Amino acid sequence: MNSSFTILTIFAHPDDEIGAGSTLAYYSDKGAHTVLVCATRGEVATIFCDDCATRENLAQVRTGELECACSHIGIRELRWLDWPDGGVKDLPRREAVGQIVRQIRELRPDVIITHPEHGLYPHPDHLAIWEMVREAFSLAADAAEYPDAGPAWAPARLFTRALPQSIFEKSPGLADFRVELNGELLPFYATPDDEVDVIMHVEPWVERRMAAWECHRSQHNPKGFSATMPDGVRREMAANEHYLLAAARVPLPDGVTDDLLAGLAKAPEGPQVLHGLAESAAALRAELTVHLALADVCQAYLRNGTEPKQLATYRHLADGEQEIIHRMAQFLRIAGEPAGAIEADAKVSSKGRHQESALDRLSFLLSAFERSMARCQARVKAAATSDQRAVWEELGQAAEAQVTVTRTAMT
Repeated sequence: MNSSFTILTIFAHPDDEIGAGSTLAYYSDKGAHTVLVCATRGEVATIFCDDCATRENLAQVRTGELECACSHIGIRELRWLDWPDGGVKDLPRREAVGQIVRQIRELRPDVIITHPEHGLYPHPDHLAIWEMVREAFSLAADAAEYPDAGPAWAPARLFTRALPQSIFEKSPGLADFRVELNGELLPFYATPDDEVDVIMHVEPWVERRMAAWECHRSQHNPKGFSATMPDGVRREMAANEHYLLAAARVPLPDGVTDDLLAGLAKAPEGPQVLHGLAESAAALRAELTVHLALADVCQAYLRNGTEPKQLATYRHLADGEQEIIHRMAQFLRIAGEPAGAIEADAKVSSKGRHQESALDRLSFLLSAFERSMARCQARVKAAATSDQRAVWEELGQAAEAQVTVTRTAMT
């Protein structure tokens, strides 16, 4: 693995990150840029210590606890939305989603991790964060949505945490355990083991997760979730963290069930590649501006189309463009060139959006994809190193796939 990957976690409260703690420690050690966006400071939570916090300073205490936990897990960047604890569902929805869209576009993650649809337990903040993140995952890729939130970005995958049924079977008390919240008793939900998409086998990083949990002293409920299971099961759960694939623009490769980043584009590693890709950075940036524009155009055609076959083609092409954008952005990061500030080519966007008929739209896209393919092929021939050649061959093949889809749609 190389440091080109970014993993963004978005959770409601300090301590929600613990369930992904071993995974984040693993990927951080492997060089990924791990980021946590925490929605609230947890200021209205129950205080489970006599000397560590008061109602007046709980927000400050839990902020410090999360900072401590991040240092153990290896989270490289911690951001706060400063939303009201217990009041996330009451925020103006579009404005709140827009704040998450902005985070996604600024950070340009490859993968996002958040709460599952049922929240693991139905805390209203967990449920609201899931809904907002799922919506932001889609809208962040659409340049027409939230135009002031930065250039569009489409993460490859959205994962949620999961508790497998097998853990419940090994801890009989877990099924009966309830979280008391505002007079309600909230159960935890299990996921059938055969429905889990990824199990991260991260036993060497368990102690890091355990140390992070120790930071959250104000949340150490002696009758809480962890108290319902034997120490061996607690450790097993920390050593094998479970995830559901909630949405994907780049599917997991067949047969891969132990890596959230499996199959995502990687540049070859090593000093020679850094030098070789740096020499290609200007051309990669130029090519990226075109594909950002083509992704924008495909999204516009999707919004304005009506005929099912055409919509299916535009959707296929939009997904293909996002995959190309991912690959180029990763190559640029390897070359030391951040891709986040690169804007779509305004001329390409404008020309594409002015195509009226279905045939004109497909003709425009076909011409753009063919030109991109030709540029990549020319770069392959001019490449000074085998590493440069491999990069441009990969991008050329991706552009050729777009050409094939478009030609098929035109026949």
